Amino acid sequence: MSTHTDFYGDLSCEIHVDCADSHYKGTLRYKVFDIGHLTAPNIDLLRSQFRAICDMTDAGAMIRYGIILTGYHNRDFKGDVLLVDGEVLGEWASDEFEWCHFTATDSAEVTLSAPSPWMLHDAIADWKTPDGLAGLVNGNQ
Repeated sequence: MSTHTDFYGDLSCEIHVDCADSHYKGTLRYKVFDIGHLTAPNIDLLRSQFRAICDMTDAGAMIRYGIILTGYHNRDFKGDVLLVDGEVLGEWASDEFEWCHFTATDSAEVTLSAPSPWMLHDAIADWKTPDGLAGLVNGNQ
Protein backbone atom coordinates (compact mmCIF):
# COMPACT_ATOMS: atom_id res chain seq x y z
CA MET A 1 0.00 0.00 0.00
CA SER A 2 1.62 3.24 -1.12
CA THR A 3 0.85 6.65 0.35
CA HIS A 4 0.95 10.17 -1.03
CA THR A 5 -0.45 13.39 0.42
CA ASP A 6 -1.87 16.31 -1.56
CA PHE A 7 -2.05 19.68 0.21
CA TYR A 8 -4.17 22.79 -0.26
CA GLY A 9 -3.68 25.37 2.49
CA ASP A 10 -4.82 23.77 5.75
CA LEU A 11 -6.57 20.94 3.89
CA SER A 12 -4.83 17.73 2.94
CA CYS A 13 -5.77 14.41 1.39
CA GLU A 14 -3.64 11.42 2.33
CA ILE A 15 -3.99 8.97 -0.56
CA HIS A 16 -3.59 5.22 -0.13
CA VAL A 17 -3.73 2.50 -2.76
CA ASP A 18 -5.89 -0.35 -1.52
CA CYS A 19 -4.47 -3.44 -3.19
CA ALA A 20 -7.36 -5.61 -2.02
CA ASP A 21 -9.98 -3.79 -4.13
CA SER A 22 -7.74 -1.79 -6.50
CA HIS A 23 -9.20 1.52 -5.35
CA TYR A 24 -7.63 4.70 -4.11
CA LYS A 25 -8.70 5.91 -0.71
CA GLY A 26 -8.18 9.40 0.62
CA THR A 27 -8.33 10.69 4.17
CA LEU A 28 -9.33 14.35 4.25
CA ARG A 29 -7.81 16.46 7.00
CA TYR A 30 -8.15 20.02 8.16
CA LYS A 31 -4.81 20.66 9.86
CA VAL A 32 -4.51 17.42 11.90
CA PHE A 33 -8.24 16.66 12.21
CA ASP A 34 -9.85 13.94 10.07
CA ILE A 35 -12.86 15.46 8.32
CA GLY A 36 -13.84 12.79 5.80
CA HIS A 37 -12.89 9.96 3.48
CA LEU A 38 -12.92 9.59 -0.30
CA THR A 39 -12.76 6.52 -2.53
CA ALA A 40 -12.14 6.45 -6.28
CA PRO A 41 -11.16 3.88 -8.91
CA ASN A 42 -8.14 5.95 -9.97
CA ILE A 43 -5.86 8.57 -8.50
CA ASP A 44 -6.86 11.29 -10.96
CA LEU A 45 -10.53 11.03 -9.95
CA LEU A 46 -9.63 11.10 -6.26
CA ARG A 47 -7.47 14.16 -6.78
CA SER A 48 -10.24 15.92 -8.72
CA GLN A 49 -12.68 15.17 -5.86
CA PHE A 50 -10.20 16.69 -3.41
CA ARG A 51 -9.76 19.76 -5.63
CA ALA A 52 -13.55 20.22 -5.89
CA ILE A 53 -13.78 20.11 -2.09
CA CYS A 54 -10.98 22.69 -1.84
CA ASP A 55 -12.87 24.93 -4.29
CA MET A 56 -16.02 24.64 -2.17
CA THR A 57 -14.13 25.66 0.97
CA ASP A 58 -12.72 28.65 -0.91
CA ALA A 59 -16.33 29.62 -1.68
CA GLY A 60 -17.37 29.39 1.99
CA ALA A 61 -18.18 25.71 2.62
CA MET A 62 -17.48 23.94 5.92
CA ILE A 63 -16.51 20.26 6.12
CA ARG A 64 -16.91 18.14 9.22
CA TYR A 65 -17.73 14.46 9.67
CA GLY A 66 -17.54 13.90 5.89
CA ILE A 67 -20.42 16.36 5.39
CA ILE A 68 -20.14 19.65 3.53
CA LEU A 69 -22.37 22.67 4.23
CA THR A 70 -22.01 25.24 1.45
CA GLY A 71 -22.65 28.89 2.29
CA TYR A 72 -21.28 28.45 5.82
CA HIS A 73 -18.36 30.90 5.93
CA ASN A 74 -19.49 33.39 3.30
CA ARG A 75 -22.41 34.83 5.26
CA ASP A 76 -25.02 33.35 2.93
CA PHE A 77 -26.03 31.09 5.84
CA LYS A 78 -27.82 28.83 3.40
CA GLY A 79 -26.80 26.29 0.81
CA ASP A 80 -26.52 22.66 -0.09
CA VAL A 81 -25.64 19.80 2.23
CA LEU A 82 -23.64 17.01 0.67
CA LEU A 83 -21.24 14.22 1.48
CA VAL A 84 -17.60 14.56 0.47
CA ASP A 85 -18.23 11.98 -2.26
CA GLY A 86 -20.76 14.36 -3.86
CA GLU A 87 -24.03 12.77 -2.70
CA VAL A 88 -26.53 15.57 -2.05
CA LEU A 89 -28.32 15.17 1.29
CA GLY A 90 -30.49 18.29 1.07
CA GLU A 91 -30.23 21.98 1.83
CA TRP A 92 -29.96 24.22 4.85
CA ALA A 93 -30.88 27.82 5.65
CA SER A 94 -30.88 30.23 8.56
CA ASP A 95 -34.06 32.09 9.50
CA GLU A 96 -34.54 35.65 10.79
CA PHE A 97 -33.90 34.42 14.36
CA GLU A 98 -30.62 32.82 13.23
CA TRP A 99 -31.94 29.30 13.79
CA CYS A 100 -30.71 26.92 11.12
CA HIS A 101 -32.89 24.35 9.38
CA PHE A 102 -32.01 21.31 7.27
CA THR A 103 -34.42 19.85 4.74
CA ALA A 104 -33.50 16.43 3.36
CA THR A 105 -33.65 15.93 -0.39
CA ASP A 106 -36.66 13.61 -0.21
CA SER A 107 -38.62 15.79 2.22
CA ALA A 108 -40.93 18.77 1.74
CA GLU A 109 -40.65 19.73 5.42
CA VAL A 110 -37.73 20.69 7.64
CA THR A 111 -35.95 17.55 8.83
CA LEU A 112 -33.74 19.08 11.55
CA SER A 113 -33.23 22.43 13.25
CA ALA A 114 -30.54 23.84 15.51
CA PRO A 115 -29.63 27.23 17.05
CA SER A 116 -26.42 27.59 14.98
CA PRO A 117 -24.84 26.27 11.77
CA TRP A 118 -22.22 24.41 13.82
CA MET A 119 -24.87 22.62 15.88
CA LEU A 120 -26.91 21.91 12.74
CA HIS A 121 -23.81 20.29 11.22
CA ASP A 122 -23.59 18.03 14.29
CA ALA A 123 -27.30 17.20 14.07
CA ILE A 124 -27.03 16.29 10.38
CA ALA A 125 -24.04 14.05 11.09
CA ASP A 126 -25.97 12.34 13.89
CA TRP A 127 -29.02 11.94 11.62
CA LYS A 128 -26.91 10.55 8.76
CA THR A 129 -25.24 7.67 10.59
CA PRO A 130 -26.69 4.89 12.73
CA ASP A 131 -23.79 5.24 15.20
CA GLY A 132 -24.21 9.01 15.32
CA LEU A 133 -21.16 11.24 15.53
CA ALA A 134 -19.04 8.44 16.96
CA GLY A 135 -19.48 6.48 13.71
CA LEU A 136 -18.37 9.44 11.61
CA VAL A 137 -15.41 10.29 13.81
CA ASN A 138 -14.20 6.70 13.52
CA GLY A 139 -14.46 6.81 9.72
CA ASN A 140 -17.66 4.79 9.30
CA GLN A 141 -19.21 7.00 6.64
